[in-house]
Amino acid sequence: MARRKKKNNGKRSKTAGDRIYDITKNVIPYVAFANQITSKDYKNDEGTGVAQQASYRNENMTTKAKIFTNIVIGRMSGYTPFKNGNLYDTENTPFTVNPSGMVNKWTTLGVAGLIYKNLGIKQLPQKQKVGAIAKRVLLSGLIGGVFDAPSAGNSTVTTMSTVRRNPSVISHNRQATLQTGMYSPSGDPTGSGFSN
Repeated sequence: MARRKKKNNGKRSKTAGDRIYDITKNVIPYVAFANQITSKDYKNDEGTGVAQQASYRNENMTTKAKIFTNIVIGRMSGYTPFKNGNLYDTENTPFTVNPSGMVNKWTTLGVAGLIYKNLGIKQLPQKQKVGAIAKRVLLSGLIGGVFDAPSAGNSTVTTMSTVRRNPSVISHNRQATLQTGMYSPSGDPTGSGFSN
């Protein structure tokens, strides 16, 4: 009886390092995004963040999940799905666009990883894997930073609640356009119109 040779399809079994890489590659983008978009709501310089309140530690996981969901969805859309209960004022989380939030610890880490990947030194270990993770961290940090809560004194932030609470700005701009723009009743505002 002849022994049968086992076919090798060219696939090797995954090592523990490969499994850790797969988990890290898939989990770290969510961690980066969630940490960036919620960090200022949980802890801030004024000491009024959600996690800085003593009673927050005693809340159950369901309440903490509702708070987290209100912060993330509120920052990205202005809508908070959970309204009732002790949610530490997260039911009023506004929609924000914060361009200055794109420069943060996660984007810095992503850029550093991409630099590491593209260095010309061939002896550096795991360059491709570091680069793959770095791209995901960079993208997650950028998205989380765009919708991040504003820093104290940051005037470049746009919030939907600002527009809702201050409609006089819109009416003032509309009135100024009607008085001085091409729709003004006084004729040509530039003084260079055609004469008949």
